Amino acid sequence: MDVSVIIPWQPSDAPLLGGTLEGIRDQRYDAGRLEVLVVQYGAGASAVRPSVPPGLEVGFAAVDHPSPYAARNLASRQASGEVLLFTEPGCVPDPDWVAEHVSALRGSGATVSVGHVAPGRETWAVATFQSYETVRDGWVFGGQSWQHMFGRPKNMGILRSRFESHGPFAEVMRGADSKLVQLVARELSCAEIRHAPRAVVRQHAVRGLPSCYHDRFIHARALRVHRSSHAAPIALADRISLFRETLAQRSYGPVRAAFLLLTLGAGIVAFRLGGASARFVRRR
Repeated sequence: MDVSVIIPWQPSDAPLLGGTLEGIRDQRYDAGRLEVLVVQYGAGASAVRPSVPPGLEVGFAAVDHPSPYAARNLASRQASGEVLLFTEPGCVPDPDWVAEHVSALRGSGATVSVGHVAPGRETWAVATFQSYETVRDGWVFGGQSWQHMFGRPKNMGILRSRFESHGPFAEVMRGADSKLVQLVARELSCAEIRHAPRAVVRQHAVRGLPSCYHDRFIHARALRVHRSSHAAPIALADRISLFRETLAQRSYGPVRAAFLLLTLGAGIVAFRLGGASARFVRRR
């Protein structure tokens, strides 16, 4: 299957874009053609063209709109691939990233694949914290509740045919990926959405628990500032069940179980503080 990788960017992303493009250049994928489309968005777009790693061909475009989803929509119209993959500057794909997304979509009945975002630097603490999220993601995408499903603009794939039937993205600042995922799951079937945990990108900015919490703080603030939609919250009883399932799957002892509980609580606090801080941010 031919694949189009789409990356929205702004000049402030230039220091991070090179690593993302290098990761795409180093993909182990020979089951079709791979094209890369990089689209600058925002006022004055097209004024800057980033450097490209040797050995990689990149198509450039620009859109004078503040939403990164406008850039994704423009690139999707220009793309030639049967599969559209989305990521962002600062996210470096593992070598089998493309192949894993294609594997999740080919012949499975799924039309949307949601991959995994790993930290740029693995630590024991972050691995423990994210172990719960891995189990949670399996529960969300293996279930029948479209309200709990979500997209990941840093790591998501969709068949062109489904994007044409249920897209494009709403050109908002945040959350349009989740809106599209929920639309497909609600109108067609939750089985159309596939979790692809081995399709991994590594987020350069997350290099330990503090930066992990900071990322959640910023994400929650942006969601509230832009009044973006996201997945429905998971009920407490289900969270407890997922916590216990994580302990069982990972064979955690009492110490690591307590540490996981502590880090999850801190993550909830960071997310809620981020949402609360939105009241101090002036909307543009």
